[in-house]
Amino acid sequence: MWPRFGIKVGNSTLCIAYVRADGKAEVIANKQGDRVSQACLLWNGDTETECGLTAKQKMATRPKQAVAHSFQLLQPEDELIEDKFEKLALKEVPCEYDKEAFVFRMEHTVPADRDDQDDTIVTKEMSAFQVTTELLRAELELARQYHTDSEHDPIAVLSIPSYYPTKSIKMLSDAAEAAGFHVAQIIAEPTAAVLCYKIGEEQLEKQLDGRRYVLTIKCGGLYSDFALYAVHNGYFIELATFGPFAIGGRQFTDALVQFICEEFKRKYKLDPHESRRSLAKIRTAAANCKHILTTLPSTQLYIDSLMDGVDYNAQMSRARFESLIQPVINGLIQQLSDCVERAQQQHPELKRIDDIVLLGATMQIPKLQAAVAARYPEAKLHNSHSTDEVVAIGCARQALFLLDPRQAQLQKADDCVLVEDDLYIWHGNDETNAKLLLSKGSILPTKIKVTLPQSGEGDAVDALASFKLRTGQNEIMAHLPDTTPTIDDGLFQLEVEVDWDDKDGNIVPLVRLRCM
Repeated sequence: MWPRFGIKVGNSTLCIAYVRADGKAEVIANKQGDRVSQACLLWNGDTETECGLTAKQKMATRPKQAVAHSFQLLQPEDELIEDKFEKLALKEVPCEYDKEAFVFRMEHTVPADRDDQDDTIVTKEMSAFQVTTELLRAELELARQYHTDSEHDPIAVLSIPSYYPTKSIKMLSDAAEAAGFHVAQIIAEPTAAVLCYKIGEEQLEKQLDGRRYVLTIKCGGLYSDFALYAVHNGYFIELATFGPFAIGGRQFTDALVQFICEEFKRKYKLDPHESRRSLAKIRTAAANCKHILTTLPSTQLYIDSLMDGVDYNAQMSRARFESLIQPVINGLIQQLSDCVERAQQQHPELKRIDDIVLLGATMQIPKLQAAVAARYPEAKLHNSHSTDEVVAIGCARQALFLLDPRQAQLQKADDCVLVEDDLYIWHGNDETNAKLLLSKGSILPTKIKVTLPQSGEGDAVDALASFKLRTGQNEIMAHLPDTTPTIDDGLFQLEVEVDWDDKDGNIVPLVRLRCM
């Protein structure tokens, strides 16, 4: 049964982590030594496909044989209508995508044997489901380093963006099962990110009351999205989700691409926009430069034979890069602020943000992290893990809590009933001795042990056995069973069970009392 695995599948990258029974989660590096793998597939023109970094490196020279950014299309066919296609980043897919057959169509040119013959074009079609399965098979090879049980498939918890349709959850599960995993659960990416940092667990261990409000900010390769949670008594309560928004790593890369094109044109009077291959080279170099500048103060930008045999060579500092991407950062922060304000209007209790969790490779950019910290200075910014690894680590940690990992749970969230207002209890009619039984946001059903002072209303059994509860403006009368209650030094020792019932769509509280 151990280890168990957590897998994050995205448009740009994949990441897999494992966890043992001791609870420590670790990311598994691929054979290139990278802790995240590129979500790219390349067809060799015959029967073989390859995935990962080598596929991405060859994609610049063989774009029609490559599939990238495919996860956005892992959706049921009835959802992929023209309006949806307009919102998807199909131009980022290097090969042709057939909107009617819902397949990627890769092409390979076979040179003719003789000069008087035409070249032959062979094609291969793959659906988004098939591409996802192939990418997950590559992750299975990494999992096999730690999973040695030949009788059972590795147990895995996978993530999915919170805005994906419900049918996509089943499609992702089926793809992972076809790849060779046993899918125990699929959870939303923001939930996995919060799990990664163990937010709320310290409060639960120390039995501290109160909610923590958590904001998750994802900025991936193509899109960004936000989510707000209330963490209370070990439960993650989803308050609001927003997105996807068309602000992602490609916008940051585009700012650098535009700068390189303008510089090259100014120096050499050659326009790289006229050559698709030149633009592909610039985009690859710009993406590498962007990643390097997240950790180093400067880097060298060198592109061999960019256009007409002319090389491009320039020094790029982090300060210059940050000035180029500042408009994109401003747009993201403005979108984030608008979403948080809308959530606060819908949830008046959301007066503060206690924790901020960052996810998505683009959130690794220091200037972007600084902008978020400046916008919400009182919140704790969680960024100790690499932002493109937090989801996989959170999925692996979720695998710890599975009671029956062989039983698949394919819902991103479960509905539950919460206490809307603080619930108080007292004996008789003396509300001055009221005690807080449940705080707002507590999950039902629950059992609580409480000690209550006796009111001075006489010795009659009916009076002794009568208690009142109040939540908001509503009062509830509760009685002990038909036995004389036990009183120790004027105090009742009670066990209170609070449950709920659904009567014609209305939630009705149920209270049961028992003397201890």
